[in-house]
Amino acid sequence: MNDELIEEICYEISVLIDSGFYDCEEILEIIEEQFIDEELSLDKVNHIISTKYNEKLSKEKKWVRPTDFDKLKESFIQLNKNNIVTIHNAGYTIDEGVHDSFEVFHHLKSKDLTPDGFCFYHFQDIERAFESKLLSIAFGDFENNEKKSLEIGKIIVDVLKNNGFSINWNEDINTRIEIKPFKWEKFFDNEDYEMEGSFNSFLDNNKQNKYNK
Repeated sequence: MNDELIEEICYEISVLIDSGFYDCEEILEIIEEQFIDEELSLDKVNHIISTKYNEKLSKEKKWVRPTDFDKLKESFIQLNKNNIVTIHNAGYTIDEGVHDSFEVFHHLKSKDLTPDGFCFYHFQDIERAFESKLLSIAFGDFENNEKKSLEIGKIIVDVLKNNGFSINWNEDINTRIEIKPFKWEKFFDNEDYEMEGSFNSFLDNNKQNKYNK
């Protein structure tokens, strides 16, 4: 592997590790897939992953809890209880996040649960948060109803504010909700956060509501 390729791989590994969503094995699989056309030295890649993972563990010791991610996680749980689907790390683009939200919606419908709306952020948002200390939250409803989407946006803002975040949003359903400042500090915890995690979280946090109807 040449120096330029190693530098690019190092950057990608750093981002994946710092996101806090992937273990070492998953990161290796992502790198292999992303650089499939390159002749990779897996020993070298594994060494980079191990080194950078240990660097992150050292940084984590200095973090003070609750981190901003801890507060975001709690906010998303509270939004589940407000009948809103929430997805962490929902794909790589807004379109992928919307698609994942509707997938979760259809799976919940099969469990006789009908969410009112959704919110998520995707991997590019995480990358931007590293640099800009800002996290953008996309949201919407499942019926393409502007009034309902606006109500969902307001609920999301209220919950985020109640968890200590400063919010920038102009109450336009076509504008994402911005949390700023947002310092990305996520401990790796082996939990599911994406589509499967979203489904299970909504299910767990709405069982009581369902049975009380």
